Amino acid sequence: MKKNISRKSVKLLTVICATCLTASMLAACSSTKKETPSAQQPAGTPAKPLELKVMMIQQSPEPPKKDSPFLKKIEEYTNTKLDITWVPGAGTAYDDKVSATIASGNLPDLILLRKTKETANLNAQLSGVFWELTPYLRDYKNLSKMSPVAAKNASISGKLYGIPRERVLSRYGMIIRKDWLDNLGLQMPKSSDDLYKVAKAFSENDPDKDGKKNTFGIQEDATMELLKQLTIYNGGPNGWGLKDGKVTPDFLYPEFKSALDLYKKMVSEKIIAADFPIAKKYDYFNQGKAGIYFSVIDDGYGRHIDMIKQDPKVVVDVAQNFDGPQGQRVRGTNGYDSLIAIPKSNVKDEAKLKQVLGFLDKMGDEPMLSLINAGIEGTDYKTENGTAKKIDGSKGSDDWQNFRWGNPYAGVKLMKTPIEQKIDKLFTDNEKIGVVDISAALLSDMNTQKGVDLKKAVTDAQAKYVLGELDEKGWEAVVAKWRSGGGDKIIEEFTADYNKSNGK
Repeated sequence: MKKNISRKSVKLLTVICATCLTASMLAACSSTKKETPSAQQPAGTPAKPLELKVMMIQQSPEPPKKDSPFLKKIEEYTNTKLDITWVPGAGTAYDDKVSATIASGNLPDLILLRKTKETANLNAQLSGVFWELTPYLRDYKNLSKMSPVAAKNASISGKLYGIPRERVLSRYGMIIRKDWLDNLGLQMPKSSDDLYKVAKAFSENDPDKDGKKNTFGIQEDATMELLKQLTIYNGGPNGWGLKDGKVTPDFLYPEFKSALDLYKKMVSEKIIAADFPIAKKYDYFNQGKAGIYFSVIDDGYGRHIDMIKQDPKVVVDVAQNFDGPQGQRVRGTNGYDSLIAIPKSNVKDEAKLKQVLGFLDKMGDEPMLSLINAGIEGTDYKTENGTAKKIDGSKGSDDWQNFRWGNPYAGVKLMKTPIEQKIDKLFTDNEKIGVVDISAALLSDMNTQKGVDLKKAVTDAQAKYVLGELDEKGWEAVVAKWRSGGGDKIIEEFTADYNKSNGK
């Protein structure tokens, strides 16, 4: 009897144990399923929609509508409710609004900050207006992989006060009328000497074949972009470089002076129009009067569509690779153009900060990059036989692009024109020869206080020199005044910060 009871007990115990084990496994599986999403999501992702107030630049004539399908898709994907104040970006309007907003202390959760190293915005970062993000970024899938060049150049003494909006590094170069080259039987210029000869031919040999002397070689404007690129082709720096162990401005390099003299020669020979200080960028080129200008090379596609439609004979081409004493070098950007900053006045604690960073991290996911870079499928592009083609007349994401901080070429790959394909290839091929302004990541109190005014005196003198309004002695006097007026102190402070940053 006892034996039978014992067997029944064993059977019962076996059933109970099996039941318990099954329940435990189900509980474990259930627990695992619940944990998986949070393990994949960035820290701080909320269960309900995160409400965010945002101040963003508006570059289109009209702001995006409140029922924009782009807004709906962003909110759905990121689990947010966005209250966006769009501020027109024409002239100084946006930057003035940012300054006023910072001064008021009534800031949103996110704000786009441009000109991040100029006095007002620099002081705002250093005085604690915005969260310092460096310690948090490693916890986020996408933010932890942001461009190291952008992160370095956007930082202040190794600290990052916003998410830098990444830009192509080797972006500058030459835009040229290829049909004019062909009309004159000329090859694409590959050196500064070649450039001078081609530009002179464009000025004197009727490249448009209309029988009139109504063209000139190179369009310039007040930025004197050609001077910057000639300096780099000659072996000089991009703004600031390292010379004899000191961080030194370009205009103290002999390579700059030789570029300045060549520029002056081209102005005197009317290869560059003498009204460049007041000329509007692109105008002479689009009017068929100038055959070359220097800018970011993606202008070669986007800025001349109407001109090409009006005259099918027009062929615009681009180039970056000019030979020089140090090989081929391309004027680079700083790798970013602005910061998406998080003010402390509205985001008061780490919990909220991590939620905001979670939103920004999701904006770096492939679906969001595809949305911003390519637009909405069926509206902005259509896919045929596995190839995405832009729909004629579509505006794409328009001002929603300003929410992108990551790779501008990620996501859906749209079919592109031959010149767009060439531009993309040059960006990729020349990334390693891009010359960056070494001062981008450096601090100098004197530069913060007086740098803009000191630099303006030099740039004004550059224009006067090439126009023949300032002679050699006059130029040297301006440079000497820059040095004695605070320039030497800037060199000293930049050099000290450079040595500190590089462990010297």
